[in-house]
Amino acid sequence: MKRKCWAILALSLCLCSLMAVSGCIIQIGNCFRSKYEKTVRLQAPLESGSTIVAKTSFGSITAKGADVADCNVVATIRVQAPTKDEAAEIADKVDIRLDLDGRTLTVKADQPRVKKNRSIGISYQITVPTQVNIECSSSYGSINLAETTGYVKAHTSYGSIDCDRMSGQIQVDTSYGRIACRAITSDELTVDSSYGDINVEYSDLAPAEIQANVSTSYGNIDFTVPHDFAGQVETETSFGSIRTDPPITLKGEISKKRIKGTIGQGDGKLALKTSFGSIRMR
Repeated sequence: MKRKCWAILALSLCLCSLMAVSGCIIQIGNCFRSKYEKTVRLQAPLESGSTIVAKTSFGSITAKGADVADCNVVATIRVQAPTKDEAAEIADKVDIRLDLDGRTLTVKADQPRVKKNRSIGISYQITVPTQVNIECSSSYGSINLAETTGYVKAHTSYGSIDCDRMSGQIQVDTSYGRIACRAITSDELTVDSSYGDINVEYSDLAPAEIQANVSTSYGNIDFTVPHDFAGQVETETSFGSIRTDPPITLKGEISKKRIKGTIGQGDGKLALKTSFGSIRMR
């Protein structure tokens, strides 16, 4: 029995030593990696009611509406390679352009294939006319959107999403990250996160009969309804608590984990659902 315990202890020490050595190797390898950053500026006419499309694998996307008649894009290319000269060479081979097809303007980036221990990341800062639709996605990076009246579709696999002062239809989702919608007046809202908190705050100027569907698997939901919201309400959590400030006329069976009812008389619809987390409705 003692021999077995000593064998387990020895094996554990070996594994710890191996992990420590591996960590040192990884850190040492990263120490010799050089970085290079390049900025590209692009501009193209974009009419109100058009759609801007932007995608990136590694990087963030920021899009903001303004009193302009063009689409202005600032692309930041970040390259890592064994030497700075090689990183600069790779960055120069990245071709970023704006392609217009009808009323859709797409930000495109052609990247060279790179060897092991090299990486390319591209982030976008975009300014568009206020009345423009936005479709954007990132695999690894955050998305920040503000001050547009067109519809918005945004997705990121690993990163947060922020929407500020938006009035068009909003459809956003992330696999791993929080989502925040602040001072919005959108009448249609769909927000989903697999792992992350969700915070939604409607402006006092928002319509009373909104259609909102908010869900997260692992996270809390904090939702501020329009001050004169009228319609159906349904909140549900599997492991967590539910707290509501607006008075709700309950329907059906009463439960601590599920509330179903109405606020006032109207055609609005609000659904808030989390599996592991709490819900607060203000």
